[in-house]
Amino acid sequence: MSRRLTSSIVALAAALPAFPATAQVHAGAVADNEVIVTGRAAPDEASSATKSATPLAETPQSVTVVTGEEIAQLGLQNLNQALRFVAGVTPETRGSSAEVYDQFKLRGFDAPVFLDGLKQFGSTTGYAAPQVDVSRLDRFEVVKGPASVLYGQSSPGGLVAQSSKLPLDVPLYGTVDGTYGSYDLYRLDADIGGRAGDLVLWRLYGSANGSDTQQRFGRRERQTVSGAVTLGNGSRTTLTLLGNVSHDPQNGAYGVLPALGTLIDSPNGRLSSHFDGGEAGNRFQREQASGTYILRHDFGSGWSFRASGRYQHVTSQLGLVYVSGAPATGSTRVFNRASYATDESLDNWTYDNQLAGTWRTGAVTHRLLFGVDRQVAHSDEDGQFGGATPLDVYDPVYGTMVVPRTPAQVPDGYGEFNLKARLRQQGVYAQDQMELGALRVTLGARHDWARGQQISAAGSDVKQDRKFTWRAAALYTLPFGLAPYVSYSTSFEPQSSTVRRADDTLGLADPSLGKQIEAGAKFTVPGTPVLLSGAWFRIDQTNVVTATPDFSVSRQTGEVRSTGFEFEGTAPLSHGVTLRAAYSRQRVRVTSDPQDPSRVGRGLETVGRGGASLIVDWAPERGTLKGLTLGGAVRHVDAVYAGVYAPPENPAAAAPLNSPSYTVYDTWLRYDLEKASPRLRGLTLGVNASNLFDRTYITSCFANYAWCWYGNRRVVQGTIGYRF
Repeated sequence: MSRRLTSSIVALAAALPAFPATAQVHAGAVADNEVIVTGRAAPDEASSATKSATPLAETPQSVTVVTGEEIAQLGLQNLNQALRFVAGVTPETRGSSAEVYDQFKLRGFDAPVFLDGLKQFGSTTGYAAPQVDVSRLDRFEVVKGPASVLYGQSSPGGLVAQSSKLPLDVPLYGTVDGTYGSYDLYRLDADIGGRAGDLVLWRLYGSANGSDTQQRFGRRERQTVSGAVTLGNGSRTTLTLLGNVSHDPQNGAYGVLPALGTLIDSPNGRLSSHFDGGEAGNRFQREQASGTYILRHDFGSGWSFRASGRYQHVTSQLGLVYVSGAPATGSTRVFNRASYATDESLDNWTYDNQLAGTWRTGAVTHRLLFGVDRQVAHSDEDGQFGGATPLDVYDPVYGTMVVPRTPAQVPDGYGEFNLKARLRQQGVYAQDQMELGALRVTLGARHDWARGQQISAAGSDVKQDRKFTWRAAALYTLPFGLAPYVSYSTSFEPQSSTVRRADDTLGLADPSLGKQIEAGAKFTVPGTPVLLSGAWFRIDQTNVVTATPDFSVSRQTGEVRSTGFEFEGTAPLSHGVTLRAAYSRQRVRVTSDPQDPSRVGRGLETVGRGGASLIVDWAPERGTLKGLTLGGAVRHVDAVYAGVYAPPENPAAAAPLNSPSYTVYDTWLRYDLEKASPRLRGLTLGVNASNLFDRTYITSCFANYAWCWYGNRRVVQGTIGYRF
């Protein structure tokens, strides 16, 4: 990253932070320490870090809030893209080739995604994994650092907590938006809801969207619909029911590009970002369905009960031909390919029950939370790897083979397999948020019992684990707006990967354990929405699962350490200008690996060194340009560790590599047509352009596989919307 760019962003950010508050709607009274289940949470509050509505300025942990309005304004199509502007995230690790999944790194680690406080499980054996369409989201919060004390299974890097759009307490409202853009991108989003009597709220919304991808044969399509109803609105007891069905007939190709010709210079030149190493028949289909309940009861006197649960079902069918990475012997143009097919299903049940209340002991106010949760996931996979015809990547001739549609059709297969995984975890937790004048102290503790079972033709492997995790944090609010804080937290994450142990035997991986110390400060300008936050952190993780060239198993390295600094801030300025900035710098290294000492001191594949972003938004508050919004953004991602690359002609010259840093620019325009004519009330027009200058860049690589991924090229899209 250039020193000039870094200095400019930090200097601009130091003058500012927090978007101005938008109008918020709340249904009924809400206890201070209860998660809101209807309406919209305030943008300057976060509930995920403490499972309570706590001001960001008083939360002793790094948390980033991104609202649904911001996602729509920036024209973002998925969570991967929405995380581009969050400090501490290495975004879009598989670039434009893998938007079927939410793949990113948070403070150097994979991070789970939660929806409405309940974990979104992915298949532990294969490729079936849920993905929430952005049209369903009211907002999401990125919690940085270990959060196992409240959530159980969680990464030491943190988690992403998504919140669904739920019924709003207004008579009637609705929106319709249509979008068209580059690569035949299209979206049709609709949302309608309101009151049905005094005690019932309802909402129905959905989206049909899709696009061609950069790769020649890739295409994604989705139709999704959600419905929600809240019973007992405004009373002491409310029940919200939410259902969703999503049909993804195409999800891109999940393809790869060879490192030679992308990351590594080739005598034949650079491979096009539109290159596709597969075939026209490649397919990745997914179906999703879920049902959620959220029950709330207010006992009065500051005490309340909240219970939530979800059942989710996911199926996927995958049939791929892909470049296997290394060129054929004696060639720099012709590459070997492989094939794979799978048929998978995933079922999971998650529950969380909380009792929250306020208690005073002398001058100390205690905001107490007690919880019991349970998580169960069953996944089944039938699959087979096999061979494929080679391909001249600089003059490809397609159609030389048929893409397998079932595992049995995989050519030259290595043997069809069936894997089943059965996971469950239950935990009990307690938290005390104490207030004594300007001092805020948070203490939390949890105990988990976990059981994992993997079943295959070779037999059944069962692993049972239990763990105590805890957190302690303190924050002090000074009268001029500064709030320094310090926290210590631990994580516990059961793993279902099959690993090769030091004695060369195979078995389920041990749980990942993590611990973090974080010290930071938050600054608000009294009487304004300005919020600046900065934090230094150090995370130590043990029992890290590391991919190897052997597709059947992985390894567990000894220890990994992640240290870094993050800054985020947003602020409204004069004349309708709003700025938002983020900066992060991190160092993620293997600190111990008894099985492979050569890894010590090296990074983790697809983990970056940090980055920076700056968003500028101008919406004139008066004059002839009122109703117009112009915006622009610059985002920079620093070098990303790629792993060790061994040249085919000289394996002894193997060396660790990084994919290069990149900087891209985005811009957008919005106009409220009512400002031009009152008869056009409710109509808006918008144009977005991402990667404005159409830069070709690599997001990450697995150099040990000789695989790389290109990022998204320029996408321009136009939107017309109507709101009532």
